[in-house]
Amino acid sequence: MIFLAGLPRSGSTVLASLLSQRPDTYVSGTSGLGKMLGTALTTWRKDEQVQVGLANGDGDIIRVLQAIIKAHYENRPEPVIIDKSRGWASSEAIAQMLEVQNEVKIIATVRPIAECVSSFVKLVNPPDVEAYCNSAPVIQHLFKSYGTLKEGYGVYPECFLLVEYDSLISNPQKEADRVADFLELPSFQHDLNNLPPVSEDDEIWGIPDLHKVRPKLEKKEFSRKDILGPELWEHFQGGEFWNDKPEPVKKEGLIDLQLAAGIRGDFKKGWELAQQLEKKTPDCPRAAFNRGWYLLRQGKLLEGHKLLDVGRSQDVFGNHHIGTTKPVWNGEEGTVLLNMEGGLGDQIKSYRFAFDLQERGNRVVVCCSPELAPMFAEKFPVVEHEAACSAYHDYWLPSMSAVVPFGYEYEDLKGESYIERTADPIPGRIGVRWSGNPKFEHEQHRFFPADLMFNAVKGHDCVSLQRDKDAELKPGCMKQAPLDNWQTTRKSISQCELVISSCTSVAHLSAAMGVETWIVVPVLSYYLWALPGDVTPYYDSATLFRQEKYGSWKEPFMKIKERLQCMHTLKKTAA
Repeated sequence: MIFLAGLPRSGSTVLASLLSQRPDTYVSGTSGLGKMLGTALTTWRKDEQVQVGLANGDGDIIRVLQAIIKAHYENRPEPVIIDKSRGWASSEAIAQMLEVQNEVKIIATVRPIAECVSSFVKLVNPPDVEAYCNSAPVIQHLFKSYGTLKEGYGVYPECFLLVEYDSLISNPQKEADRVADFLELPSFQHDLNNLPPVSEDDEIWGIPDLHKVRPKLEKKEFSRKDILGPELWEHFQGGEFWNDKPEPVKKEGLIDLQLAAGIRGDFKKGWELAQQLEKKTPDCPRAAFNRGWYLLRQGKLLEGHKLLDVGRSQDVFGNHHIGTTKPVWNGEEGTVLLNMEGGLGDQIKSYRFAFDLQERGNRVVVCCSPELAPMFAEKFPVVEHEAACSAYHDYWLPSMSAVVPFGYEYEDLKGESYIERTADPIPGRIGVRWSGNPKFEHEQHRFFPADLMFNAVKGHDCVSLQRDKDAELKPGCMKQAPLDNWQTTRKSISQCELVISSCTSVAHLSAAMGVETWIVVPVLSYYLWALPGDVTPYYDSATLFRQEKYGSWKEPFMKIKERLQCMHTLKKTAA
């Protein structure tokens, strides 16, 4: 199987139509095959019961994936199958398919970002071009596709044939011959005056004729710069990694200055800039999302969360829509599918809302990551994310937005424990975790040198709650707690009198069980900790140790060390 990927509005539909003229080739419309294979592989890797059912290990799952591909295209007689999906360009997908079929060949269409954006604007003709460019889902999809393609090409350049849009439109026969050479197929003379239509569902994006192909292939002359205007055209310059052009250095705008102010802890300046942005660009989703964080800091939970929700259009808050046709829950009674969003820590935090829904007379089905399913299933029916829509429900609720339909303010949050401990605490035991998911550590500026943690807890009865990345940093004198899965991790945390961690899923589970938990947070904290102070309404048992100055982590760890010494002294005195 061959793969067709690329950037939106870069000619992948035209190329699909062109290649479909070959009698030996079938080109699919945008396909879900990659997601199907990814779901099967994820289930295999994360579900121990599935692994037991496949006795021959990796060999069995590879044969299952091969069988899925064969069944998917069993009615196509053409010897060459080209499956179209932008997701094929990711390094993860490529690595997966290299196991399945040994060789991966990806044809990817490319075009400068500014031209792709201009093409969308020309097609849609929005009344407010700037607002459209800032918030339209297709524009966000464009940037996500660019990132996926750049990342995959950087790891596996030998797997790609890049087809530039201008070359494809100006000399389609030449580009078709390049594709034939890449696929080791004989040359084919294409009919450039009779291109066939392609099968695509334009309703998904709500843009008529998004994938329309004119029968005759010819280049249209118009000014792409004039469509966007000079400022937007300049803003979107760059995005040509295939030509070895460096990414442009953008002039700092108000939103960049606001972020910089927040990172260094100048929240007064950050709020002033947030207000300026609201007046200057009231429809900018990034500005609205950032303003939401400041409202949380001011104690306005509901108002802040409504603006955080705007971040969904930018892929900076929550997850994608699960595909259900049912409405979002807004206070009704019925069966509610609570879709757990974000990382594992976010999901543990949001599990509290299942009980709140139940108290309002609803039957609750929890939809979550497979790692957490056994724990959540103790109280509620559970379905894993991949099978979300298979569970009956009248309504659904995206968990990171739950405070909005509940109408909660900070005083409405319940801080008591809602997950049971599974073991008695061992007197004096302290669980320590010094880093979390590397995807988030630097993004949220919460990475700190592990030695600071080790020095702060030195001399106390500590066990490591660190697994995978950075676990090797554990001092030799510190024992390793069992962390094979989330149930063993839960038991290990339950055996602790105190857990000290950065903002990780371990910290959330510990606090959710009522274990005393000290959480180290950066100056510009995660939205859950935006409210100032060293306590949080989310967890009665949690204490926040805040970084006081960006770039320096000494202060919170000095306080941790002093607090531990104080506790030790009090225990000795009491004894």
